[in-house]
Amino acid sequence: MKKIALLGLAVSATLVASLVGSRVTPAQSSSMPVAPVSSIVPVSPVCKSSAAPIDQSTILDNPLGVNVGVVSGCGVGSRGPGGGIVFYDAGELKWWGRYLEAVVLPAQANTTWSSPAKSQTSLYTGDAATVQRQRVDAKAIGMGRINTELIVQQSGPGVYAAVRAANYRKNGLDDWFLPSKDELNALYDFKALSYGKLTFPDLAEGTFWSSTEAWKNIAWYQIFNDGTQFSDSYILASKGGNKGRTSNIQYPGTSYPGRQYQVVAVRAFPQGTGEVPPTSFPKLTGNSCTNQGPCAVGDIGPAGGVVFYDAGSPKPWGRYLEVSPKSAEVIGWPWRKPGYDYQADLVYPFGGTSARLSRVKSKAIGMGAKNTRAIVMAYGSGRYAAKHAFDYEVNGYLDWFLPSADELDLMYNVLYAVEEPLSPFAPTYYWSSSEYDLKNAWTVLFRSGQRFDREGWFTAKDTGKPNAMRVRPIRAFGSTVDDSMNDRAPVTK
Repeated sequence: MKKIALLGLAVSATLVASLVGSRVTPAQSSSMPVAPVSSIVPVSPVCKSSAAPIDQSTILDNPLGVNVGVVSGCGVGSRGPGGGIVFYDAGELKWWGRYLEAVVLPAQANTTWSSPAKSQTSLYTGDAATVQRQRVDAKAIGMGRINTELIVQQSGPGVYAAVRAANYRKNGLDDWFLPSKDELNALYDFKALSYGKLTFPDLAEGTFWSSTEAWKNIAWYQIFNDGTQFSDSYILASKGGNKGRTSNIQYPGTSYPGRQYQVVAVRAFPQGTGEVPPTSFPKLTGNSCTNQGPCAVGDIGPAGGVVFYDAGSPKPWGRYLEVSPKSAEVIGWPWRKPGYDYQADLVYPFGGTSARLSRVKSKAIGMGAKNTRAIVMAYGSGRYAAKHAFDYEVNGYLDWFLPSADELDLMYNVLYAVEEPLSPFAPTYYWSSSEYDLKNAWTVLFRSGQRFDREGWFTAKDTGKPNAMRVRPIRAFGSTVDDSMNDRAPVTK
């Protein structure tokens, strides 16, 4: 088989035959389907997979406004060309395509990530800095197909997760793959946001493999009971890893049991616009940028921090994200104001389904400022994580906030998981502004990039301990920032 050098590895030519054209910027993670929850409806007739003219009679008459794309006539919640449910719409054609559809494969015992013979072998070779960035890039939406090809190429025949996904066939289509970490998370978000509107029962309690490698013997997986994504790297890396395991471990102090790993097959469509992005190497540029931009990742931002995200175009929340200087970081502050009743003092006062959906939405990029405002409105003055971010001021800028879970994940991927971090962080837990439930909030462990729910009502570990919770404010800027998200009216509750 002819090989093409890609991502520093040998990859089959068949994989990239449709990926032609100019190189584009590195893939950026996204964990929310484009369509809002009000747009998700019961499965529609099969949508088109090509750019041919759309027969409108084949599209569901949809009073709720499913996002019907001009590329393929599909929307989140529709039935895809391969018979799966469309769970993600990038909004426009990307290098990998635009839509993702998924099919949950029948549960099968003893499903490892790779073949047992290769469970201790990394997919990647080269210097440590390059391998680290390849693993980070492999998380992104669009990378599942590449990851799957690498796994199958390395492991060969078998009944492991990647080959099961790659061998799936439906409606004559053979381009299925095991989803990347971010693709799998987008599927979880779709499932969670479609609550009460669309049933996806096979996803309810499952633990699913992603195709993203975290370490040489470790891979990412996701628990669909609550959306937690783990790699188990700091527990299992020295104990043989998890690639050769058939079920996840039960974490100390949790009630969620270990479960057999399952497989969901995903495919992207229509054909993409270009080649796989080159390996990303974020670094400080030495340049400064203004509040109006343009800015690049690695620039010194208007407030003196480091720009770590560019959405590519203006969004309601802005376009760029800037992390505060190290001096803004505090240690050992709880997420929730001490002494408040978790059953009475609610960030999402409507409760029930409304609160459940709000918590899922709160994880997304662009939600940090809104989350922070909601927390401060609920708890008022005091010593807690969101209030520190809300009150922070430097160089005349007052619009800081506690990052959402996805924003915090970006901070880890771009600022810390590099050979020379772009900003100083500790290898411990950092708070996000995304609430997990009435008693917990999401954190990111900067040792490994894993996302955990953690108790937020008590002192967040002693400040002198290695695992003390930390707070690092960020800000958004760009021409279309919604100032209501950053309203700094005095809070006296």
